[in-house]
Amino acid sequence: MLSKPVIQNKGRKPQNIWLVVFIAVWIVAAFSNNAESTSNIISLNPTDVDFKTVRVGTSVDVKISNDSQVTIHNFTIVKFSTGKKMLSIDGLKPSASFNLAFDRAGTYVACYSKEKDVVGQSTCLQIEVTGLRSA
Repeated sequence: MLSKPVIQNKGRKPQNIWLVVFIAVWIVAAFSNNAESTSNIISLNPTDVDFKTVRVGTSVDVKISNDSQVTIHNFTIVKFSTGKKMLSIDGLKPSASFNLAFDRAGTYVACYSKEKDVVGQSTCLQIEVTGLRSA
């Protein structure tokens, strides 16, 4: 008697999970009121509940800072139009910061969480990079 082999997919994460998360966040943001600011500083705080939009100019140094009291995990920036992961940092300690400049205009989505290995509870923000330098 022949039986079919059982194939299990334990422990394997879908490769496009970040793209799915970013698209879902983008859709939710489109139907909600979103806060928008122009700044050269992006303050990360995993307790933020509003989807924020930040506008920056190309080639402008943007300071990204963890202003929370906890380590931020899975900080990832994805270019929305391509789904390409541009940056990924596993752990950003409290008060840590770094500078980043975007060399191409476009829409980017940054997501992060206060819990390690928790994709569904991410805080996300939209970064609009314009061709002109922001004031």
